[in-house]
Amino acid sequence: MAKTDFQVIFWGVRGSIPVPGPDTLKYGGNTSCVQVQIRKRLFIFDAGSGIYSLGRELIKNGEKLSGDIFITHTHWDHIQGFPFFSPAFIKGNHFRLYGQSKTDATFSELMAGQMAYQHFPISLDQMGAEIDFRELDSGVHLELGDGISLDTIVNNHPNGGLSYRLDCQGRSCCYVTDTEHYPEIDQELCRFVHNSDLVIYDTHFTDDEYPNYIGWGHSTWQEGIKLVQAADAKRLVLFHHANFRSDNEMEEIEKQAQARMSSCVAAREGMVINL
Repeated sequence: MAKTDFQVIFWGVRGSIPVPGPDTLKYGGNTSCVQVQIRKRLFIFDAGSGIYSLGRELIKNGEKLSGDIFITHTHWDHIQGFPFFSPAFIKGNHFRLYGQSKTDATFSELMAGQMAYQHFPISLDQMGAEIDFRELDSGVHLELGDGISLDTIVNNHPNGGLSYRLDCQGRSCCYVTDTEHYPEIDQELCRFVHNSDLVIYDTHFTDDEYPNYIGWGHSTWQEGIKLVQAADAKRLVLFHHANFRSDNEMEEIEKQAQARMSSCVAAREGMVINL
């Protein structure tokens, strides 16, 4: 594969709520959404508010679209953009939507819930595209065709969730967000991201802030560096930036992180990484 045949594109990098405004122009204010483009295959991780802009970009050429969308969990900031994802309203488009069921609801019921009549004027059933819901759980391995495979692992997050690893012909991208670290490095997660080219990791807090948020289901940039270095992974992307974090604060965090690991970078909307 050519280098540009495996692209990672960031459309939403925040956690909790969208935060548009003058203090978030550099890194962006939309919630979680990352596109992975492997040749002509479209993969989308999470459907936060960033998926709106992705959808507008995808429909520009007027071609029929097909893709795989992987949802980590159904907290609002990871699904709130899906009702505004333009390609899902176009007949002839086809999307496979992957995620976890819960004890009280299937994955499709969870996704439909935010589009119930009390919350949204158009139901999920009224979307024009064919949407194929597929249940996933931790420890799953999927062969997706074209030499592409996907693996999952459980997140340490309230009500659970999944992290994903996408592999193709010796290249790999791990999407590990909304998971809280443990006092010691999680050896299962370490094996999961081992030797990967890119680890997109939840760095919502800093080590100084974290003691006030234990149990909230998020990690720190310092723990991200420890994990990536222990796993011999090649590059770390700081992700799921706190909603209260300004561009100036993000710049300082990125500077501190790069002093410890030069290949580290903070995610920005519009950033493209070629693997």
